[in-house]
Amino acid sequence: MLKTLKPFPLLLLSGFLIMLGNGLSNILLPVRMQHDGVDIGNIGIVLSMYSVGFLFGAIYCRRLLQRVGHIQTFAICGSMTAVAILLSGLYSDPLVLGAMRIITGFCIACTNATLDSWLGHSATEKNRGRILAVNQIIIMSALFSGQFLLNLAPVESTTLFILAGILFSFSITPIVIGRHKGPFIEDSQGMSFFTIVKLSPLGVVSCFFCGVLYSGLLNMLPIFASNNGIQGFDLSIFMGAAIAGAIILQFPIAYLSDHFDRRKVMFGMVATFIVFSILIPFLIYLEWFKLTLMALAITTGLAACLYPMSISEAFDKVIKEQILAAMGSLLAIYALGSILGPYSAAIAMESLGNNALFGFTVVAAFLLLIFISIRMKKSEALAIDDQESFVMQTPSGAVSVLDPRTVYTQSELSTNAGVQIAVNLAYENPAIALNMVKALAQRDIKNASRLVAGLSQIKAVNIGKLYSAIVRIAPYRSIRTAQILIDAAPERAEQLVDWIIMQDDDDMCKIIVAIAAMMPDNGINILQYAAQKMVRKYPLAILAMTEEYINILSSSLDEMRPVDRVATDPQQTATELYNRMQDVSPEQSADIAITISEALPDASFDVAEAYLHNLLLGEEHPFKNKESIQKIQTAINLYMKEVAKNIPEHAVEVANTFIEIVPNVASSVVEILQDVEPYSDSYLTQTMSDKPVESQLNEALQKAVELQNVDDI
Repeated sequence: MLKTLKPFPLLLLSGFLIMLGNGLSNILLPVRMQHDGVDIGNIGIVLSMYSVGFLFGAIYCRRLLQRVGHIQTFAICGSMTAVAILLSGLYSDPLVLGAMRIITGFCIACTNATLDSWLGHSATEKNRGRILAVNQIIIMSALFSGQFLLNLAPVESTTLFILAGILFSFSITPIVIGRHKGPFIEDSQGMSFFTIVKLSPLGVVSCFFCGVLYSGLLNMLPIFASNNGIQGFDLSIFMGAAIAGAIILQFPIAYLSDHFDRRKVMFGMVATFIVFSILIPFLIYLEWFKLTLMALAITTGLAACLYPMSISEAFDKVIKEQILAAMGSLLAIYALGSILGPYSAAIAMESLGNNALFGFTVVAAFLLLIFISIRMKKSEALAIDDQESFVMQTPSGAVSVLDPRTVYTQSELSTNAGVQIAVNLAYENPAIALNMVKALAQRDIKNASRLVAGLSQIKAVNIGKLYSAIVRIAPYRSIRTAQILIDAAPERAEQLVDWIIMQDDDDMCKIIVAIAAMMPDNGINILQYAAQKMVRKYPLAILAMTEEYINILSSSLDEMRPVDRVATDPQQTATELYNRMQDVSPEQSADIAITISEALPDASFDVAEAYLHNLLLGEEHPFKNKESIQKIQTAINLYMKEVAKNIPEHAVEVANTFIEIVPNVASSVVEILQDVEPYSDSYLTQTMSDKPVESQLNEALQKAVELQNVDDI
């Protein structure tokens, strides 16, 4: 763990300091406003303004990071937050305080996004989950510790406001003096509100109610506690228990979420929340302080855990490439709920009394409980193994690229100053580009790879020669070099494919398939282009290339989340791949179809249908010419023999496809299946439409006999 965190101590220290100041300001403001005689309704409005700023920060933080960079963004936000809290200490007018809370919320969202994207860029695929957990623990520890700083000076003085301002200002120092520069931030597309609602109604609604409940509680608890005589150090302990529960309960909730139906777990969480919300006012009345702290920790912990549960529920319905966009939308939905929460709770307390805080949470939680029940009745639960994993997370950052469920982008291609200078020189004089690559490759192959990535975007530089400059020195880097080049310049994929085919590399097929795999939206087009170039000189390589690509697809399906597997539509991909390859090399049509079916058996029916379609198209009058009929029957029989031999579990399905379209092959198809294995064997005793296979084939054979006298057969 220490090795994992070694590059990040200054970043984490900056995050701790700014959240420590935020923790102090969160408890200081409501207590100070109550001391100054501000009515509860106005207190609720002021506290809600933090979430308004947080919402805008979550929306615009990436633009700010792109425009001014990570260090500058953090420095600006740290200083602006210090100014906001100092002005809050000088002016007690609710309008001023509300404006300052908007600024604070905006800045906290931006600073968290700065740290999150920075840590995410520096993390690896293996350690980013651990870094996320550590980051969340540090944030919550800082918020927890901030509650106890309230006791360092009287609330009515400006000392605590100055202390918070010092913490906000001092948080800038570690990140500024660090050696690391912030990463480049790419544009990202968000997910619309209607899209995420359509995909996961429960995820959206529970996320919204999480904002209402968690924000409403944390903001109004100091008022509730003070009105019940809990002040000074006891108030710090009271609020500390509320925050501690938000992090401690994530561990047992994570276990339950990953081992049971998530919706049932959410139902149990909300029901338990209601019970403890009802219990807390009675415990306060009985002056059982320790039990009150325990009940409060459970209540706020359950409310906080609704956020990662909502995210996991939504991620069950979202493909992996959309997870980051969905997370941003869910955070905005949470922020909307957290705007409503404090104000609604304040209105309830002002109208119905102090204990109405928990009456309000009970009503809100009961509404959520009803919605969970409705969703449980309307849709079936996912299998436990297919549920998205729970990741410990609090709604404190803008968009978490550290989440291990998001798409990981390897940072190998990040450029350093030397590489950037070399690329700039090549723009001026493209002729020196290859010499720079060759010279650098002999000393530092990784930086040479970065250089070719940059140079690949210069049209005057031959991408094939860039590839060869690396591969001649490090042939083991052939596939990785091709991937780097295509990742940097996907529009030049065909040029690189031309070069690789011309070089007649031993790993030609693997390299081309690796290029195609880097372009999921255009991969089959690249394979078809390569096949067209290879068909005369390397006809057998087309089959090898097809087999390599479909094997990679088949292997990746086993590792995919269920929603990603559905979105990939492997049957459609397999059929399209077959059609493209057989168009280029029709004489290998059967071999290509069988190869694809063997690698992806679930697509064997679709591929067989496409094969038969192409087989019939190849004959001018397929059912009127005896020679054509014989040719088609022979082709079908040969195909069925391969299917029955290599993918027997799908033999009946394929056989029925052929018999349905060409009934007079029924008898020969039945004989083929009988010759391979007896009917009693397992694969011939499978059922389709609850009918034994033998019965199905006999029905098809009878149909063929009935149609035997029809002229157009």
